[in-house]
Amino acid sequence: MSVTLGRRVGGQGGLWTAPNEGWGGSTPAGRMGADTGSMGAQLEGLLAKEAIESLDESALGRKFADEADFDRIDDSTFPGPIAENFYWSDDDVIGIQGPVGSGKTTTLMKSRRRRAIMMPRSTVDGVRRYKVLFIRETYRQLWSTTIPSYLETFPKSLGTWSGGRGDPVTHVIQFEDEHGPIEFTAKFMAFGDDVIASMRGVQTTDIVLNEADTMPVDILTVGIGRIDRYPSREHFAGLADILRSYGQICCDFNAPDEDNWTFRVYHDEDERNRMAAELTAALPEGAKPIRISFYRQPGYGEQGCENVQNLSPSYYGRQIASMRLAGRGDMIDRLVYNKVVYLKAGEPVFGREFQRRIHVASETIPFDPQLPIRIGLDQGFKGAAVIAQPAGFWRWRILAELHFPRERLFAHVFGTRLSELLDERCPNGRIEAGWGDMAGEHGASQAADENATWNLMVGRAAGFHIRPQRIGTNRIQPRLEAVRAALEAPLEAGEPGLLIDPSCKFLIRGFEARYVWTEEVDRNGDKRKVPNKQLTEANVMDAVQYLLLSAHRADGISPYMSRLDDKRRREGEAGQMPGSRRPPKSQGGLTTSWDVLSPYGGMQ
Repeated sequence: MSVTLGRRVGGQGGLWTAPNEGWGGSTPAGRMGADTGSMGAQLEGLLAKEAIESLDESALGRKFADEADFDRIDDSTFPGPIAENFYWSDDDVIGIQGPVGSGKTTTLMKSRRRRAIMMPRSTVDGVRRYKVLFIRETYRQLWSTTIPSYLETFPKSLGTWSGGRGDPVTHVIQFEDEHGPIEFTAKFMAFGDDVIASMRGVQTTDIVLNEADTMPVDILTVGIGRIDRYPSREHFAGLADILRSYGQICCDFNAPDEDNWTFRVYHDEDERNRMAAELTAALPEGAKPIRISFYRQPGYGEQGCENVQNLSPSYYGRQIASMRLAGRGDMIDRLVYNKVVYLKAGEPVFGREFQRRIHVASETIPFDPQLPIRIGLDQGFKGAAVIAQPAGFWRWRILAELHFPRERLFAHVFGTRLSELLDERCPNGRIEAGWGDMAGEHGASQAADENATWNLMVGRAAGFHIRPQRIGTNRIQPRLEAVRAALEAPLEAGEPGLLIDPSCKFLIRGFEARYVWTEEVDRNGDKRKVPNKQLTEANVMDAVQYLLLSAHRADGISPYMSRLDDKRRREGEAGQMPGSRRPPKSQGGLTTSWDVLSPYGGMQ
């Protein structure tokens, strides 16, 4: 078999030929092992492990891959340029994100063959030994997705397959090119409930995380210490330093949720650089720096969408239709258009009213020093604040949010951080007031002064007065209606009633996916739907509710009602949304169909 590869270094291609050293290199003719006639003499005096390692592969029952079969693994064509760049990458941690059908997993599998061929040649016996470990959480996942994808590229017939369903699996392939023999080993393992325990003692060259977004981040942090440990160091003795390190963690995944570790590692460049620097600092002096690279394939409909030449014209159309029929329209952006989205935790409270393309600004909303600042707050150790400016006729511009879900903050500390955010986001701004939870008026256990409250302590630290939001007496329905009124307000000068800065991640996540309905059972055993307060986004959503209520009348009627004609205003005051076809809510008391002023009004 003849194999010639172009290795890309620093973005440039170059043929590698390194006789007797490094990648490739010549080796004496013949396969691993010695003449069988002298086998007994060779094994005499050896330990069992040494004897097995020295045996000819035919004696172990292993077989070499048929050259014709191995040549059928076509790695000369690629789904597109992004996939090709991913294929050639030798960085320490790499990831590729693409829509379904983009060819990312197939490219990943083929790249393992390239990595085996370009493995530094052993200085002990001239063999290039490469081991790749495929990891999933369960063996069911391995057998349902990862192993079938692997076998499409590397059929069982190419080598020795051992293991079955529910157990670890090993596939060993022996093959040769013009530079000598190669031993390719693929292992499949499930880590179960304990990542650290399952990875203990693992020694491999590369680790593949298929569908990496479905795994915990521990698999990355633990796995980085398990790669580049096969074969043992003695096989690299005498090689240049750059050739003595050869290991990689390779990930493929669909567009993740913004909470997912793959988003932080691959989409956040600052986080990616910070992680690479930390990992590099832990290496011995003079070691090659850790490099992390990310490859994003264009989504369906984007210019340069990859692998469409290998798909039917109706492929993505069918995917979209099937997801909609299954009631999973929220997955279309993620799996078809390759967009980072928030995975829905249930039925969003404002799913009908909120539209991201309308209510979220495309870029940072500038602070207007001519407009006042209003702030909504939700009290507690995991408090939240929303900073806004009312523009025009109650056009709310949400400039920033403050929330620390992973910390439990005292009121004074939260107020200090709020003050810092205001100085940064709204320098020299005029704060009109803040509105907070009525519960924030109760005595705070964290205060030295028994008369101090959460609202009072935060206000002192932040430098403005916080009023308890009394409209609606903290009932949930008036608060939800205040938000609905802003979301449904007609456009004015091209601006919606509620415009959110893209930096407000918790608020956007709440509107889109995480502020959802749940069922509550009252003391009588009756069920009713209420917002789920168990998710952290509920704190920020409460803060924006208190803020928007500040524009409502004492009876809870929205300010937008004063801009409507008499008929639509009456509908709104009767509890019916303007223009709605629903009948108005009953006003209570005795009702009758008899009109004393027009006793014959119903007759013709």
